[in-house]
Amino acid sequence: MSDRMRVAVLMGGDSSERDISLQSGRAVAEGLRRAGHQVHELEIPSVAAVMGLEVLRQVDVVFPALHGGEGEDGHLQALLDLLGVPYALSGPAASAVAMDKALAKRIMRSAGIPTPDWLQVTWDKAAHRSGSVVGAGGPDRDELTLARILERAAAELGFPLVIKLNAAGSSVGVAIVTSAAGFAEDFGRVLGASPGPMGDLLLERYVPGRELTAAVFLGRRLPLLEIRPREGFYDYGNKYTEGATEYLVPAPVNSPLYEQICADALRLYELIGCKGMARIDFRLAGIDYACLEANTIPGMTRTSLVPKAAAAVGIGFDDLVVDLCREALRGRSGTDTGSAAGPAAGPPPGP
Repeated sequence: MSDRMRVAVLMGGDSSERDISLQSGRAVAEGLRRAGHQVHELEIPSVAAVMGLEVLRQVDVVFPALHGGEGEDGHLQALLDLLGVPYALSGPAASAVAMDKALAKRIMRSAGIPTPDWLQVTWDKAAHRSGSVVGAGGPDRDELTLARILERAAAELGFPLVIKLNAAGSSVGVAIVTSAAGFAEDFGRVLGASPGPMGDLLLERYVPGRELTAAVFLGRRLPLLEIRPREGFYDYGNKYTEGATEYLVPAPVNSPLYEQICADALRLYELIGCKGMARIDFRLAGIDYACLEANTIPGMTRTSLVPKAAAAVGIGFDDLVVDLCREALRGRSGTDTGSAAGPAAGPPPGP
């Protein structure tokens, strides 16, 4: 294979994260072009549209830059497998597991990786709008009403608690509920952000403290990064508004806690079966930390976290995306096409 790759960058889709996908995809395409590769930017209306893309038969590798929905939950990856097209990042199974936050948390819990307590709720959106408050469990299953869910949440999770979509990213559909009085309103608001007729919601114990993220790149730990929003929490606006958030990398976390968090991130990456890169999110309160979720297609915008962590150990954005594509081709051909990143880059010691 020549050093010059032909790469199709897939972006867009129909999830609530479409706009961020377009930003990520364009940034990836620009990085690959700067590195001297031939790039096709493919903005698709939905994941199913890949089946009609003849250009995919003319490229060496696909870089999926679709966030959320069927672009990140394994559907796209399964279609690319059917087409026989090599692609960067994780495959269908790992993508599906990571996107399902409740399932990923069960893996964390079974592996001894600390994660906040949670409740998963499947809810009929039409019934909620009409005033009927019986969820998917139906009236014959312990009267699954909103009042019953509030009762369980208060007893098992306490306040404040977090309500979020079980299968979404970019902080789409997230509410921090501080008391029982605001529960019904926030529940309805998050439910309204869910796609489809049934809402899949995760209620989670709120963990106060610092927000950290651990990136894994080609099976190697990158430096731990701390996120400090200037106002509020790390919601959609703070994520994608330049200057709204301060980023510290490496995070000012002392050893051995620093190493423990990074080690758990790498362990979860391996347990889920991720490939290429992933971002694992944590909260830290004192010496206690909790893992929240794993992201198999992290953002690649100017404010995104994985490129910041990579830059801290000398891996530039262009090398980052090139190496991810090369890894996909190595997996396809069984040959080593080389890496711009150099030796394995473990995290620097904690401050």
